[in-house]
Amino acid sequence: MSRVWELHAEQLLRVYDVDSHKGLSPDEVAARIAKHGRNMTDEIKKVPAWRILVRQFKSFIIYVLLAAALISFLIGNHLEFIVISCIVAFIILLSFLEEFKATRDMEALRQLTPRKARALRGTEQELAAAELVPGDIILLRRGDLVPADARVLEAMNLRIDESTLTGESVPVSKKALALRGAISLAEQVNMVFAGSKVTDGAGTCLVVRTGKETEIGKIASLLADVGEQDTPLQQKLDKLGKQFSLGVMVICLLIFLLGLFRGQPWEALLLLAVSVAVSGIPESLPAVIAVALSIGIKRMAAQNAIVKKLSAVETLGTCTVICTDKTGTLTQNKMVVEHVYTYHHEVDVTGQGLSPKGLFLRENVRIDPNRHKGVAKMLEIGLLCNNAALLRKEGAWHIDGESTEGALIVLAQKAGLSREDAHERCPRVKEHPFDAERKCMSAVHMLRKQPLVYAKGAPEILLAKCDRYYDNGRVHRMTASVRQHYLEKTQAYASQGKRVLGLAFKEHKGKSYELRHVESQLVFAGLVAMRDPPEAGAKEAVAECHAAGTLVVMITGDNRDTALAIAQELGIHRRGDGVLSGPELDDLDDNKFSQLVGHTTVYARTTPKHKMRIVSALQEQGHIVAMTGDGVNDAPALRKADIGVAMGRTGTDVAKEAADMVIKDDNFRTIVTAIREGRTIYTNIRRFIYYLLAGNFSEVILILIAALLGVAPVLTPIMILFVNLVTSDIPALGLCMERPGRHIMHQRPRDPQEKILNEYLFLKISQVVPLIVVGTIGLFIYELAFLHQSLPHAQTVALASLVCFELFHVLNARSFTHSSLEGYNPSVLWGIVLSAMALLTVIYAPYFQGIFGTVPLEPASWVRIVLVSSSVLLLVELQKTFLAAEMNERDKLALQQRAT
Repeated sequence: MSRVWELHAEQLLRVYDVDSHKGLSPDEVAARIAKHGRNMTDEIKKVPAWRILVRQFKSFIIYVLLAAALISFLIGNHLEFIVISCIVAFIILLSFLEEFKATRDMEALRQLTPRKARALRGTEQELAAAELVPGDIILLRRGDLVPADARVLEAMNLRIDESTLTGESVPVSKKALALRGAISLAEQVNMVFAGSKVTDGAGTCLVVRTGKETEIGKIASLLADVGEQDTPLQQKLDKLGKQFSLGVMVICLLIFLLGLFRGQPWEALLLLAVSVAVSGIPESLPAVIAVALSIGIKRMAAQNAIVKKLSAVETLGTCTVICTDKTGTLTQNKMVVEHVYTYHHEVDVTGQGLSPKGLFLRENVRIDPNRHKGVAKMLEIGLLCNNAALLRKEGAWHIDGESTEGALIVLAQKAGLSREDAHERCPRVKEHPFDAERKCMSAVHMLRKQPLVYAKGAPEILLAKCDRYYDNGRVHRMTASVRQHYLEKTQAYASQGKRVLGLAFKEHKGKSYELRHVESQLVFAGLVAMRDPPEAGAKEAVAECHAAGTLVVMITGDNRDTALAIAQELGIHRRGDGVLSGPELDDLDDNKFSQLVGHTTVYARTTPKHKMRIVSALQEQGHIVAMTGDGVNDAPALRKADIGVAMGRTGTDVAKEAADMVIKDDNFRTIVTAIREGRTIYTNIRRFIYYLLAGNFSEVILILIAALLGVAPVLTPIMILFVNLVTSDIPALGLCMERPGRHIMHQRPRDPQEKILNEYLFLKISQVVPLIVVGTIGLFIYELAFLHQSLPHAQTVALASLVCFELFHVLNARSFTHSSLEGYNPSVLWGIVLSAMALLTVIYAPYFQGIFGTVPLEPASWVRIVLVSSSVLLLVELQKTFLAAEMNERDKLALQQRAT
């Protein structure tokens, strides 16, 4: 059955064929398990290590390198085969280790649903929650996790925290009455849902859905439907690698055909073509990118974030929209009293979360609440008309009970009062629990043989039960104007997104403690206004996102007023922004919604499908979307988004499994750190590409020109592989360690459609490649034609020149706009030193001279090599100096124009 909330209890029992006093028999249970299956959702399987390893081979570049290694082996050149194989092994191993470590760092506990449940099966029994079937009668009490979706048959002050499912931070009072019509999940007050928590009271319920049919099970199905998606970085790097590799392979084919045309041996030509292919193809691109992302992940880990996928950090850094849940993400998911209001006296209360420390301020002046008779009376009511307790566990404060009552306990403890002392001094003799119908709770306590009534509830309901009001120690007759004054104040607080409770008391005169006698002729003491406050630093984090050009969108299950109040306070909702509720979103077709989604920053009363639709609509407009959240209801959108960010402390296991990154401290500010780190990583990747492709282009064009001119090879195949090995990886890794620039968070996000090798970067590469090629060939020809040196000597000079050109160029790549000599990056310097040592070893060590065909160089050759190769650094530095001067002049001119 789908609309079980519409049926009366007797109808339900008949439909499910169960006795409300005995429950199901063993035979009936067995039959229903066979029909419906066990009360379990499919567990998300861990990715085994071998599959992670195999995944590293799924790259076009790796395929080409493996083919090159195979060709070298088949033609009998085992040295080249070993070198190429080592390059492939290094890339595969590095990528595998980084992804394996990131995956194992994120081990979800999967404890969202309970393992045990209490059910009627002849007698009350405790059994495994997985054994529950539709028709079981389950018994709930405070502290339980609900084991399955069930219809309430009997409720005794039953209140359920459904924030992980609906996003509503206030526990919901449950009742057994039948409801009418099609209503949302949050409005099904006669239903309890798997994974939610009982905060108060007790109840008897009939299981109606188990396993995959529960609301949690449906969400799990949504997760399976979404599937995995490559991030934009992965897609662009893969495309760049393919394009560049294909271009290099065409050039290699041209070199091979030109050699054949001139009658050169095909085996030597094939070996040369393979060497050029390995040198030209950016095979170190995936490995160095993995290192760059890994460094970002380590920095993130130091800032309380666990990244499950290497590309996640970069993607978050390039995102244009962050869709965030409210409860537990922007807010603390803890109710805190902020205002105490007695007649014409408002007292503000300070403090953080559940900590029992804070000040009472009246007109910004500190007061002693115990000396203010009106406030003291309200603290007394809040302590005695209360069933919650404040506990300290593992260094943190926790509420045992309902969050609203917990807020009143914390309020009293800020004034130095204790619930235990109050109940010992004034013991309870009768309680009328909170009921959703009358929206009120009352308790009778005995003080020196005088029964006292304390009550709390919805102000409009409680005011109707009061014929007097309390004003700083004096009791006055209630009037219509006083009642209206309190109602207006209640509305004012509610419009700010606060939850308002009225408090009342009286000296009980009769002997009857029946409800109608207890909750009548009360004295209204005042109002307490509470809310789920924003997390510390959330407002500043939102402002920094806006400064970085990243839009923040709040998507919550809370009501419209509460969501809007928090969004305005945090700066998420600004003038001109829109607000939509879930029902309003349902009424919009895709066309109309696409026109509104770009400037709507608050969504209230949403469901998981709404969140999926919002994320999809933003993605269709070209946005890179990040989704943050902690509840079960966030999981599908977390998976659908370009990057999902789950909260680690309060987040459910379903959300953590769906996310790409988990924030351990649940602090929204950590996301800003991720954006900064992501932008830094992307900038470092562009630095690396600028350096790597300039070298690769130069090496390929160098051999191509020699082939076209018909001169002797500038470099031997083994020399080409050496240059590639020494210059592509060692210095480039140092570029991954560059720190973020001063203004990186004041730049607008780059265009998500922008190519990773854009026109600007291509122009920068084009400026240095001719200088490297001409300088290297020039020195080679000079050695042969003018100095009449041997071919090995000229090739050794060309080898040293090319390596030195690239080592000077790595300094250029440290910054696109500022001098490369500013700042200090020891990793880059050590990379240059190691590469230079490797070059000297190959040139001067006799053993390696035999392998690489090199000869020792005299000092005069080194002078020429250093002078020529350093020109690439000098040229780029001059260009940066001129550019900086021009930009400074433009800034001055812009300031002058604004002044006039």
